[in-house]
Amino acid sequence: MIKSAIFEPNQLSMSPKYILLLITVFLFHLTASSQYTEKINSNRPGTSQGAFSVGNNVLQLEGGFGFGKEKHKILSTKSNVFNFDYSIRYGLLIEQLEIRFNGKYRADGVKQTIGGTEQKIKRSNFETNTIGAKYLIYDPYKKPKNKDSLNYDSLKSWKEHYRFKWKSLIPAVSAYLGANFVSKDNPFTAPDDEGFSPKIVVMTQNNWTTSMNGNWVLVTNLIVDKITTKDPIFGWIITSTHTINDKWAAFGEYQGQKSDFYSDDIMRFGGAYLFDKDLQFDANIAFNFKDTPSIFTFSFGASYRFDWHTKDEIIEKPGLEKGVKEGEKDENEEGTEETEDGFDELNEQDEIENDSLKLGKTPFVNDFEEDNFRDAIEQDLDERRTEQRLERERIENEKISKKEGKKFKKEEARRLKREAKEARQAEKEKARAEKEKQKMINDIDAELDKMEKEKGVDQELDNIDQELKELEKMERELEMEEKKEEKKEDKKEQEKKTEEEDIDAEFEKYEKEQAKIKKAEEKRRKKEEKKRLKEEKKKEKEKKKKKKEEKTDESDLDKALEELNN
Repeated sequence: MIKSAIFEPNQLSMSPKYILLLITVFLFHLTASSQYTEKINSNRPGTSQGAFSVGNNVLQLEGGFGFGKEKHKILSTKSNVFNFDYSIRYGLLIEQLEIRFNGKYRADGVKQTIGGTEQKIKRSNFETNTIGAKYLIYDPYKKPKNKDSLNYDSLKSWKEHYRFKWKSLIPAVSAYLGANFVSKDNPFTAPDDEGFSPKIVVMTQNNWTTSMNGNWVLVTNLIVDKITTKDPIFGWIITSTHTINDKWAAFGEYQGQKSDFYSDDIMRFGGAYLFDKDLQFDANIAFNFKDTPSIFTFSFGASYRFDWHTKDEIIEKPGLEKGVKEGEKDENEEGTEETEDGFDELNEQDEIENDSLKLGKTPFVNDFEEDNFRDAIEQDLDERRTEQRLERERIENEKISKKEGKKFKKEEARRLKREAKEARQAEKEKARAEKEKQKMINDIDAELDKMEKEKGVDQELDNIDQELKELEKMERELEMEEKKEEKKEDKKEQEKKTEEEDIDAEFEKYEKEQAKIKKAEEKRRKKEEKKRLKEEKKKEKEKKKKKKEEKTDESDLDKALEELNN
């Protein structure tokens, strides 16, 4: 049967060279590590799980494609393998808890030679599908219970800061509990392995920083899988990752598996490229050390994070979470003085954007991070805080602008309303003046008619002269009033010149000037009208005098004719 023949238990005995290689790889893994939660924290390109979760309210997708070949020396089979592995991770409720769904789809074409005849078989199915939850049991990078255990001399000594500490060998520990789901007649699993089976994983993670070699991470997984089936699997994975720079990282991994159905030892090497803080690309190669079957696979993939994490958490150096004590500060607190290890003693009065640097705090983010990495983190936090502050200022300025705009619109509406009211009042005054003028003309005409009827021409002329005198008196009174008003206006203008004038005051001044011009124009028209009436009355008086003289001449002529006749 092709299925059982290909996945035969490991028949390769471990040679001394093989053992030496494993010891070398293991020591290589023990060199150190780091983890930074502000950037994506992916399990790829290896197959192990890190002890830390992705973070609360963070959704992370990980996946990749693999292409390879397998050869079985005893059964004379060759296989072209294609696989797609995927993982969905989500931080639930708290920082320490993560739920995970992962699986692997495989498709291969097997060529087997039997009696000189080559047979081709194509197979495809899900090799694994597992859902479970991981919980961080112990985190050595949090602050210790004994706050007095901090030695401040280590902050001032480069040697003390970077020397190896046996306490750093204590790893973070997590536990994973999951369930496998296998379909029936699956060619990639044991014959009786179908339905549901549990999976338990214990994960450890060490993070180190070295002064010369950068940051390292060591992850170890101990796996007990499918323990309720006839073919339980016991496995272990050791993964070491080295950060070359801010963008590139390299890794090496050793995976061992023991089972009655299939056993193997697999090595993986590769690297990852951080495109941005939420996207990572990776590639790796995998091979084993036996020929029943031999494996060589090339894989590449990516990890992407949907970061809905709302609370930023900074892990201070143990004992410095609340800043350096007052009694333990150096005597030179004024200004900023740099010590031997590059840390600055900060004055509380220095205006620094980073809140974690204020009040004498030392800006550690993790015990395993070195200065430039920590500075990059602090700079990133500074930029984010600055962006948030600028955004708050922008929103506040927009609110102020809207408030000022509403105030300006309100004042503009009041001004327009006031102008409309004054225009209506001016129209009413103009209509009233026209009405009074017409009434005055009508009264004069009525008086003239009455005088013509009741009294003689001389009396009428005297009355007209009296009215003209009254008009002249009224004109003089109007001129006096105008002069008084002009003096008042001049006085008001002189008083207003001493005050700060705004747009509304200028506009009111302009309105008053226009009203003054209108009033002067109206007075001028009244004056001209009175003058015209005066001239008309004078002309009428002259006409009446001429008529009287003509009548007198006619009467004299008549008398003369009568005398001649007599």
